[in-house]
Amino acid sequence: MSNPVERFAFERLPNIRPAEYDARVVHSEWVTPDTLKIAFEPVGAAMFPFHPGQYVSIVLPEDADKGLKKDLRPYSMWNHPDEFEYVVTIAKMVDDGRCTSWLKTLNEGDPLKILGPLGAFYLRRPLHKRLYFVATGTGVVPLRAMVKDLISTGEIHDRDVTLLFGVRTEADLFGMAEFERWAKEFPRFEFIPTLSRSADGDGWQGARGRVTKHLAEWDFPVEDMQIYFCGNGQMIKDGIEIMEGKGLGKRTRRIVFEKYFD
Repeated sequence: MSNPVERFAFERLPNIRPAEYDARVVHSEWVTPDTLKIAFEPVGAAMFPFHPGQYVSIVLPEDADKGLKKDLRPYSMWNHPDEFEYVVTIAKMVDDGRCTSWLKTLNEGDPLKILGPLGAFYLRRPLHKRLYFVATGTGVVPLRAMVKDLISTGEIHDRDVTLLFGVRTEADLFGMAEFERWAKEFPRFEFIPTLSRSADGDGWQGARGRVTKHLAEWDFPVEDMQIYFCGNGQMIKDGIEIMEGKGLGKRTRRIVFEKYFD
């Protein structure tokens, strides 16, 4: 008979009831040629509380002329609750995407509606001694908020933390200055950007290959670790299979993930 799986009994965070807010754009900038950083604040209300890693849904209004119904699109929050009195998210533009096509037309002061906070993607405490965060593309957005939480609480000082951030090319990277500054400031924080479509001679001095390539090559302290995945579904599926092959099963509840649309 096989040994029973030890399931991590993490602390459940209190539920924060989501609500719909009237909001307005306070900032918008391109962080890559096809990735938009946009911030918006509630109008007539204080910024709502949320857990780092949660998301909001942008409310798409009905457009009867185009035959479009009211709809929602989820976007993770880049910011930590201690940072701003507004929401910051980062969105990759999708060709002919209803929401992203609209977002890139918005200017400072323009109105929109948001619903939040939503989701149960957050740090599982009590934390283990080794934490890994694995992202592809804009999947790094909620993971950035989680790492910032470790910094805000001081927990970054007493555990080893790795952020593995995978994109296709160097032009797709964003948030680099902050992540690199954190890696210098906090000796136990390691930041590894990796490019899946980097070619010899392109000047890139960092890691190459998909994030799953690195996971397959690394040794892990599976007895005292947690790993958080966010990004495309295939990466997460492959990453979980790799971790299970190394002895950390999904049933331990120490693999935490949130899938983005493929």
